[in-house]
Amino acid sequence: MIIGTAGHIDHGKTSLVKALTGVDADRLPEEKARGITIDLGFAYVPNGRGQTIGFVDVPGHEKFVHTMAAGATGIDHGLLVVAADDGIMPQTKEHLRILDLLGVPSLSVAITKTDLAGEQRSQEVLHEVQAYLASTRFGQVPTHLVSSRTGQGIEDLKQELFSLVDDAPSEKPVHFRLAIDRVFVVKGVGVAITGAVIAGQVKVGDSLLLGVKQYPVKVRSIHAQNLPAQEAGVGTRCGIVISGVEYSQVERGDWLVAPELPYQTQRIDCEVQLPMDAERPIKDGEQLLLHHGTEHLLTRIIVLNGSEVLPGQSAYVQCAFDKPLSICWHDRVVLRDSNARHTLAGGLVLDIDPPIRGRKKPERQMALKSLSQAQASRALIDLIAKVPEPINLSKWASVMNRSQSELLQANSSQEVNSLEVDGATYLLGETCEHLIQEKVMSALGKFHISDPDEPGLAIERLRRMSCPLLSQGLFKVWVADQVKRQRLALSGSFIHLPEHKVELTPNEKIIWEKIYPRLLDGQYDPPWVRDLASALSEPEANIRMLLRKVSRTSGLVQLVPDLFYPVATMRIMADIIRDIVETDGHITVISFKDRVGLGRKRAIQILEAFDRLGYTRRLVSYKRGKKELEKDHRILRNTDLFATEVSVS
Repeated sequence: MIIGTAGHIDHGKTSLVKALTGVDADRLPEEKARGITIDLGFAYVPNGRGQTIGFVDVPGHEKFVHTMAAGATGIDHGLLVVAADDGIMPQTKEHLRILDLLGVPSLSVAITKTDLAGEQRSQEVLHEVQAYLASTRFGQVPTHLVSSRTGQGIEDLKQELFSLVDDAPSEKPVHFRLAIDRVFVVKGVGVAITGAVIAGQVKVGDSLLLGVKQYPVKVRSIHAQNLPAQEAGVGTRCGIVISGVEYSQVERGDWLVAPELPYQTQRIDCEVQLPMDAERPIKDGEQLLLHHGTEHLLTRIIVLNGSEVLPGQSAYVQCAFDKPLSICWHDRVVLRDSNARHTLAGGLVLDIDPPIRGRKKPERQMALKSLSQAQASRALIDLIAKVPEPINLSKWASVMNRSQSELLQANSSQEVNSLEVDGATYLLGETCEHLIQEKVMSALGKFHISDPDEPGLAIERLRRMSCPLLSQGLFKVWVADQVKRQRLALSGSFIHLPEHKVELTPNEKIIWEKIYPRLLDGQYDPPWVRDLASALSEPEANIRMLLRKVSRTSGLVQLVPDLFYPVATMRIMADIIRDIVETDGHITVISFKDRVGLGRKRAIQILEAFDRLGYTRRLVSYKRGKKELEKDHRILRNTDLFATEVSVS
């Protein structure tokens, strides 16, 4: 649990944290000398229930507001500090606004320096603060009159804050993330970084990814809560010594993350909220300063549901920036004007891989509305139900920093088709499934009408005609699933509607019954089209057309334009190839032709046909620097291909 203290300069935040924890959060020499907090200060104290409460004492001077935005990234609860002698000051409002825009869920107020201001003035400031907060999102909040010098109200405030852990949400990010705020070298040890653990847990020996270039690093040691440690969890301020990089390769603003979080982006979709007292609206196309974690950079704003966002309004926007960011779903960002004078809005990250085309369409707004829900599982359920595209669960689990198994389980009761493609899980909701089915059925129906003698479409041609935006791998797995469910049918390597059949005319059936025995009797050397035409006294063109028609029904395999092999013969030769590979580990033209008793040219034609069908794969290599073949053989690619009938793959 991280509590962020916010307030105007010299209102006693650091002293209050020290009174609550016993730790002085001012750690830099210039902070001691000037009496103000310049960088993020952290302090930790056990809450007496086996848990640790962390306090982030963020800077109070306007010059350091960007640092406050960094500190507020992982805050679970805000503690607004107002000095009784000064009352509400400009930066009090500024920092309260940042806590509001960063989505800090709850707030407490401490009226400090009551011993200096006196009872009457303290009560006046108390009412002033309560009235001001009533006009904000926070409304009525617990308020405490305290004095760090005398100890007045400190214990009551501490007990309230320490009890917050009981109300912490159960669904949380799982993998390690840390935004680096300092980097230095420990002599004789290595490069050290510091920051607050935003999510997950880190242990000594863990392998992590660092920065935009995702350098692979290893954790050598951990210093958490001012003590050496073997591990550090979410909400902990820690220093980590890493190996694998040089000091020059690490910068403030970099993220140190678990390998499960490899995604980076230069474009995000957010929901932004402008406060009622925002200095000005945000206009479509303008450049603003975006704060995320300990990083800040210029971003171009594209308003997705209008031309501008006025004070007091919320809107969906797309942020485009030049530098890649390591960012997750529901991270919080702050938008300031490009000169960093005014804080204009806060944003909730919804999508880190948003589309450019169609980004302002109503269906896109629906998708973003789903992603704005607080729970990852609920957001994903809604997204799957509404969007017409397959959802890559593996990618979204990483983007949301959640467990893939938990997200899958949450969707188990929904009408969702789950498909495994190259190690990734894709989820197709009812809307998506029906849309793909409609496109595929329509494409096949039109094809069957225009080409009734064709058995169907090859899978890649069908994909290009119906769903060109789907990947080849996903479409192939989807088609196989539809064949299994008997919604589509498969003849050889052709996909067709279950009711579609290629039928021979009565005259073609008579001729075919005469041809087929001759092809079988030819074994490994069946007769050519001209020989069959001569034997049956039929025109070559008619025989050729008939054999091609039969080959489309998977009864024959066409080797070359006028040479056809029965599938039964192909299965026998497939068994021969399998036997040779089991003995030699591979098959060559020589070993195959010797086994079937054919010439070299015919053996090559047969093996090339098996390559085309996917049963074998040819491997060729040449001697280094020469044109002389070093290796030319084949291995089995799909051993099930001729076991019963040709499969989709």
